[in-house]
Amino acid sequence: MKRSNLINVVDAASFIGFVFLASTGVLLRYVLPPGSGRWSSVWSLSRHDWGAVHFWISVAFFAVLTLHLVLHWRFVLSLLRGKVPRAMGLRLALGMVGLLAILALAAAPLLAPVDQLGPAQGGRYGAPRH
Repeated sequence: MKRSNLINVVDAASFIGFVFLASTGVLLRYVLPPGSGRWSSVWSLSRHDWGAVHFWISVAFFAVLTLHLVLHWRFVLSLLRGKVPRAMGLRLALGMVGLLAILALAAAPLLAPVDQLGPAQGGRYGAPRH
């Protein structure tokens, strides 16, 4: 694979990883707050399950971010030396389209209904609502 294609793939993967890491963090903090794991779930995943998803996304994100920095090392050095690269319009437009698509995907679990689990499913507060 050409270096420029690899850089594009790694850049996209690092952005996607960041967005999903942020969305699962918001999900854990606000949608499924501490103590809600026994009676609430989103997409049949409890707070504990979403915590595991959040952890593995973070591991993958940091691995991709490390590769991202290695591939962009010359760019980092040029910025430190005070050289500014030219802006690229097509790349910006494609980035905006990708941004909107990834944000929509990342927001999906935040907008999904929270299921209340009954005692049979391990919850505390009565029958599940559907």
